[in-house]
Amino acid sequence: MLPSTSSPNLKVPLERDEEGRPRFKGCSSIREYEFLGKLGEGTFGEVYKARSKHSGSIVALKKILLHNEKDGFPITALREIKLLKVLSHTNIIRLEEMAVERSRGEGRKKPSMYMVTPYMEHDLAGLLENPNVHLTEPQIKCYMLQLLEGLRYLHQNNILHRDMKAANLLISNRGILQIADFGLARPYDGHPPAPGKGGGEAVRDYTSLVVTRWYRPPELLLQLRRYTTAIDMWGAGCVFGEMFKGKPILAGSSDLNQAQLIFTLVGSPTEETMPGWSALPGCEGVKSWGSKPGNLSTVFREQGPGAISLLSELLKLDWRKRINAIDALKHPYFLNPPLPARPGDLPQFEDSHELDRRKFRGQKAMPPAPAGGSVGMGANGEWTSGSGVRVPPDPKLNSRIPSAARNGPRGAYDSRVPDSARGHKRQASDDHPPRSRDPSIHGRPPGQLPGRPNAATWRGGDRREQRGRDEWDRHRSRDSYVPKYDDDSTSVSRRDNLDSRPRADSRGDRFYRPSRSRSPERPRSRAGDGDSHNIYRR
Repeated sequence: MLPSTSSPNLKVPLERDEEGRPRFKGCSSIREYEFLGKLGEGTFGEVYKARSKHSGSIVALKKILLHNEKDGFPITALREIKLLKVLSHTNIIRLEEMAVERSRGEGRKKPSMYMVTPYMEHDLAGLLENPNVHLTEPQIKCYMLQLLEGLRYLHQNNILHRDMKAANLLISNRGILQIADFGLARPYDGHPPAPGKGGGEAVRDYTSLVVTRWYRPPELLLQLRRYTTAIDMWGAGCVFGEMFKGKPILAGSSDLNQAQLIFTLVGSPTEETMPGWSALPGCEGVKSWGSKPGNLSTVFREQGPGAISLLSELLKLDWRKRINAIDALKHPYFLNPPLPARPGDLPQFEDSHELDRRKFRGQKAMPPAPAGGSVGMGANGEWTSGSGVRVPPDPKLNSRIPSAARNGPRGAYDSRVPDSARGHKRQASDDHPPRSRDPSIHGRPPGQLPGRPNAATWRGGDRREQRGRDEWDRHRSRDSYVPKYDDDSTSVSRRDNLDSRPRADSRGDRFYRPSRSRSPERPRSRAGDGDSHNIYRR
């Protein structure tokens, strides 16, 4: 009798099928890509331009840095990867795959990981820094429509971006705008926005220490923790105004100065314009300020009533009534002439990435937006010369930095204020009162917003809660910050109920709770290809 050709004792590995082929694709090797140059670098990682040896396509490789390997893979990077794997929309950056670079001859050193995304020629902040680029109103309308389409998709799928800014909006030479950098994004509980109902009602608390300061809404500055998608819409309004002015419209030098700039532009908060503001934790210092009517119409008088109307809806103090993306897409501004340009009709510009911006700095003294980093290209540029010494801005040049940000000191905890805002002693004025050291009022100087506590204090979790409150008062003059992808702290609890502590490390509020997931369950078809508004210029 002939022996059997199949041995029942031989087990086929689960990762391979019966024919020995791998069941799962897994990560590709970084050797499958040809590096063409560096696009940017920062605390979030390094970004390179590369070409796929297999398909020949140009991609962006975002290297995820592991500064403290014993802490494992950065939780914010995990959140970003997990979200981008399920999101699929024309105006959302696409994560094509993960690539791994395994170390050779270095013992047990962990491999390097890369996020592979399509190559985008620009980010919006870099495009606005180019002195040869002047956006027309049809172009601005085209980019704004795409931004609102992307936000509508995110919000309808219960996703908060939480870092909306010009540096995180990537633009291709085909005129396509895509939202990037989902390191701070997370699913949120509650109903998605509905037409005519603003951002809706929040049902739970989240950390208020999110969003780059220049794009941070007033409710977060006053430490509202039960917020909605309205925080992203405020950032969209800031981007809208920035496209007109060519520079950030609310470039505060500190959290205090940021609130002052906001209330000067849109008016002081009252129970009519911002119901409930007086009950927020950070309101005490603001109550001592004088009433201001706001000058939005004056600042943007050249843009016309249509743009002012949309801008006032996006920058509304009352977060409950702030316009949502659904209603913003139907705003009359986009229906009135000049009509929005079609993406394919937009002109092509020279590439503008973080490292490309250095050649513009001799012509236009504007450092990059506060550090945040974006998928596909870096936004955390260094305002330095080749020798590493800070280059002071030339006052004769047309800077994108407003004077309020240039003259203010940098907060001890804020890693997002550009270097041009450092080292200049602020003069006492009505808008910049000298800081008092009298701690008699609420444990901090009059007119100050509460600062953030010492990071090391909070790493002990709930057991040091009272000590953290003491540190909050002692460090009241320090600003909040956007967390980095890495952290050199020791291990901390990863419970979802630790939202009450600031983002002193990279753990933050949990992306998913163990019992359920709020990720959108969508097919991988490119959403948004067939539902865009047919209001582009023909």
